[in-house]
Amino acid sequence: MAATAAVCLLHSSRRLVGAARTASKVMRVQRRKTSDKAPTRTGKKNDEVISHELKEGETEKPTLFGGFGVPTNIAFPNLKGVEGWDDREMDVKEVIKDVPQIFKKEFKKLGKEISSIRGSVEKTDILEALGGLKDDEARADYRFRTPEEISLWHTGCDSDWKEGFSSVRFDPTHRGTAVFSGNLSSVIVKDGRVERAGYATIKLEDKAAFNRRKYFTQWMNYSHLMIKCRGDGRSYKVMLHSPLAIDMTWGDSYSFPLHTHGGPYWQYERIPFSKFFHTVAGRIQDRQQSVSLTDVSSLSITLMDRMDGPFALELDWIGVVHDRSHVEETAYETYTLPLWNTHGI
Repeated sequence: MAATAAVCLLHSSRRLVGAARTASKVMRVQRRKTSDKAPTRTGKKNDEVISHELKEGETEKPTLFGGFGVPTNIAFPNLKGVEGWDDREMDVKEVIKDVPQIFKKEFKKLGKEISSIRGSVEKTDILEALGGLKDDEARADYRFRTPEEISLWHTGCDSDWKEGFSSVRFDPTHRGTAVFSGNLSSVIVKDGRVERAGYATIKLEDKAAFNRRKYFTQWMNYSHLMIKCRGDGRSYKVMLHSPLAIDMTWGDSYSFPLHTHGGPYWQYERIPFSKFFHTVAGRIQDRQQSVSLTDVSSLSITLMDRMDGPFALELDWIGVVHDRSHVEETAYETYTLPLWNTHGI
């Protein structure tokens, strides 16, 4: 693990040096600007590439983002048509100044990961795979008692992208829980681009050192996702996100509704992993497949029930439970395709 971190650091430093050298040689900055004209049918706005001539005595500051003639993973065109989406120029000196603090933070996180490795002869995951889990054995992996635990969850709604008027909050309580609340609005922004609105979400962003993904491998021997919550009677959606390396899989996820009872009483919602259905960018797919928890790296709870008004969902903890009587792999029909077909073997 330490060797991998060192390689990542080496590659990152090389990229920073290369970007600084390239930007320092640029005397004419090509910037992509979104026009104020009417948007196209696909939601993109007319793009206009403009040049900035340096005045006499003016020097160009090297920047990390922007200033490149071709779109890359750090300098790409404004596909969403949102104002400010592609305005990400950053001074290289400011980034280099923060590098020691970032490395210190990430190495501290890496040290905690290494120290958490148990040197015991007993391998918990192997024992669980061999049937060491008891019936109804549960574990709560995500609680909301400390500011550090709350900071792992990020909020989002349509108004963040100027595509609606919904609002969202995620606040701790004095009971050691957290409340996912806000106001849902399906009013459409009259810009000729947005066709529907009204969603709010919280998403887990639990990363390992140096921005590495944490996969839910510790859940692979459990049968149900378990959430202790109490809501307002509305139906939410739980999503297990499994983005892989290539861009075609970045929208892959598994979803299932979370129906709340309403009222003051807590409910222990048990959702079998076999009931989660495969979605891509929120759209249900015709070809279904079972959840692979070794690929799942994040979890989110979303509200988009098209009912305007305030909402509130209080969460105590999120974890998993094992039910030995549950042997179902997937609840949906799967098809065995012939050998010669458009999807391959």
